[in-house]
Amino acid sequence: MPLITACPACQTQFEVTDEQLQAYAGKVRCGECDHVFDARSYLLEPLSAASTDSGTTESATDASLYFKLSAAVAHAVEPPSAVPDLPLPDPLSAELPVHHPEASDHAANIPAFLRDISLADERPAAPETQASQRLMVFFACGLFLVLLLQSMYFMRSSLAAHYPQTKPLFQRFCETLHCVVNMPQDIAQLTIDDADIQEHKTRQGVLTFSSVLMNHGPVAQAYPKIELTLTNMADEPVLRKTLRPAEYLPASANLAAGLLPQQEQAVKVLLGVDEKLVTGFRVAIAY
Repeated sequence: MPLITACPACQTQFEVTDEQLQAYAGKVRCGECDHVFDARSYLLEPLSAASTDSGTTESATDASLYFKLSAAVAHAVEPPSAVPDLPLPDPLSAELPVHHPEASDHAANIPAFLRDISLADERPAAPETQASQRLMVFFACGLFLVLLLQSMYFMRSSLAAHYPQTKPLFQRFCETLHCVVNMPQDIAQLTIDDADIQEHKTRQGVLTFSSVLMNHGPVAQAYPKIELTLTNMADEPVLRKTLRPAEYLPASANLAAGLLPQQEQAVKVLLGVDEKLVTGFRVAIAY
C-alpha cells in the first residue's frame, strides 16, 4: 500500500512504498529541494484519503519514482514536529530507486546455475611439478638435437669443404645413413677462359680444344662438366659434346680433391671431326 511522506524543509509531499523505505533505512532525498530526511518520521495519512479531502491532488504516473501533491494538500496537512537535520555523507543519501520491470523479468529468466557463476569460482591453474618441468626440458633438448642433426645432414658437403677436419666425421656419419659427402658445386665460383680450337699438328681430321678452368671461391669446388658445341659458317651445330672431368683432366689431376680455391686447371681435349666443317664453337660449364 503506498504511503505519503512530507519533506520537513519545503513541506512537499511524496508517495513512497515499504520497499523504498527499507532500501536505505528510510532515508530519501526530496525531489523539490534535495533535502535528505527520514521518511518514516514524516509519514502522513494514505494517498487515497488525502486526495479525497482536498480534491486537488495530481495523478501519479508509473514512470516516476515519486510525485508531488498540490500546494493546497501540502498546506492542509499539518507537518509533524521538526526533527533536527543532520548532515549525511553522499554515499548514505540516495534518490528513490528506479524500478525496471524488464530487467527484473530478464534476471528471473536466467537459470539458477548461471546466476551463481562468479569470478570467485574460478580456480587457479595447478602449478607445474618438477617432473613436468624436467620432461619439458628433456623434450626441448631432444628437439634441438634432431634439428642440429638434420642441418648437418643437408649441409654436410658445405661443412666438410669449409672445415676439412670434419670431413672424416661426416664420412663415417654417411656410412651409417648410406649417403655421400660430395664436393661443393657452386657454379657461380667457376669460370672457363682462354678457350681455343686448333688443328692437330700431326693427325689429320683431329681438332684440339684447350681452355682454363678457374675457381674464384674460398673453398674447393667439384670439377664441372664442359658443354662444347662446334658450329659451321651458318652458326649451326656440327658437333655437340658434354665432356666429363675424367675426359678433359690430365692424369696427374686429383679428381677427388676438386678444384682448389683460387686455383686454375688447364683443360685439353682431342676431337675427331672434319676441320673443314667447323668454323666456330661455343663453350659452357655446368653441373
